[in-house]
Amino acid sequence: MEIYGEYLFAENFLMGILILYLSSKIANLPTSKKRLIAGGMLCGVFSFIIFVQNIGILLGILVKVLFSLLLAYVAFDRKIFKGTILIYIVSAFMGGMTIIILYIIRIRGMTNNAVLYVGDITYMNVVFGAVVSYIIIMAFSKIITAKQLKERIFTDITIEIEGHTVTHRALIDSGNFLKEPLSGKAVAIISKSAAAKLKSMENIDFSKRYCLVPYNSIGMKNGILEGYRVDNAYVNNKALGSIIVAVYNMEFCKLGEEEYQMLLSKDFLLGGVA
Repeated sequence: MEIYGEYLFAENFLMGILILYLSSKIANLPTSKKRLIAGGMLCGVFSFIIFVQNIGILLGILVKVLFSLLLAYVAFDRKIFKGTILIYIVSAFMGGMTIIILYIIRIRGMTNNAVLYVGDITYMNVVFGAVVSYIIIMAFSKIITAKQLKERIFTDITIEIEGHTVTHRALIDSGNFLKEPLSGKAVAIISKSAAAKLKSMENIDFSKRYCLVPYNSIGMKNGILEGYRVDNAYVNNKALGSIIVAVYNMEFCKLGEEEYQMLLSKDFLLGGVA
């Protein structure tokens, strides 16, 4: 069958962007529009490897792995290996979906060197395939995330201020909806003793980080918590950026045998605090 270079590039450019976008959404990998477009361009250019004949199995595998690492680096910066794994998982799923769609609606296509070219295709076919893949993958991702939230009640959070770090045990509280009024960012709550340890960091002017966080709770309306803005926080090795840590003027009760010093909302696991 005849292969049109512009169609080959366009198909793989669009599918590359979709694969990278879905990978970033599933694993909360940081990216940007520029990175996604650059990754799509790489996919479009790489698709011309379909014209290379007799590349060999070992060399072909090496080239594809190196390209995947480069693609993950361009799209996700430091999350190269995690990004590469997600790219392969999403690509495998979308490849299967493409084969099913080709079979159902009888569209001709060919593949060589892991590059797919679809011949008799319309824009509606592309949109339909992309929408179906997006809905299924995002639904699957939400199911897995919800399962993880149920199973993972406790986690560790590391707070960073001017190069100093401190790590505390935290409870994921599904009833905690405390947010900063101006930005709408989720607020972490820290116990009195843990806050004292935090403020004992040397050579840090906490007065410049001081803020007030209003809250409502059962039996308390229009309450105020003192808080401090930290430079960064990490949960499950994921950087959350600058957050506010509000001080609870008491200690938290044990949950079973587990002690904890901070309360987090589920947004801290879902990546919705930034």
